[in-house]
Amino acid sequence: MNLILALRRIAILGMGAASLTAFAAGAETFMNGQSIYGQPASAAQATRVIDLSTARLPNIDYGETVKFVNDRNQDFTWTFSGLDRRAVGLTAIAPTGFDAKQKSVYVGRSPANRR
Repeated sequence: MNLILALRRIAILGMGAASLTAFAAGAETFMNGQSIYGQPASAAQATRVIDLSTARLPNIDYGETVKFVNDRNQDFTWTFSGLDRRAVGLTAIAPTGFDAKQKSVYVGRSPANRR
C-alpha cells in the first residue's frame, strides 16, 4: 500500500517538473506554440511604418500591424496581438539578421481586458 502511494507521489512530482521545464523552454510562446507578442504579417497589412533610426519608444495599439524599417534598408512587419500592456524588445520578434539596435516598443491595452 505504501509503495503504491510512494509511486503516485513520484509520478505527480515528475509530471510537475516536466511541465515546469516545458514552460521555461517556451517562455515566449503560448501553449499552442504562438508567440506571446503576436505574429509576423505582410507589409501590405501594415497600418503604419516606424523608422527605428529616429523612433525612441513607440507606443503600439493592441492588434495594430506595424512595419519596422532600419537605417540598413531592412524591414519586417508584425501584428501585436499577443499579451498586452508591456514593452517588447524588437530583438525578440525581428527576423534573424535584422538590426534592431536594442529598441523596444510599448504595446497598449487590449480592448478585451477590463482592467
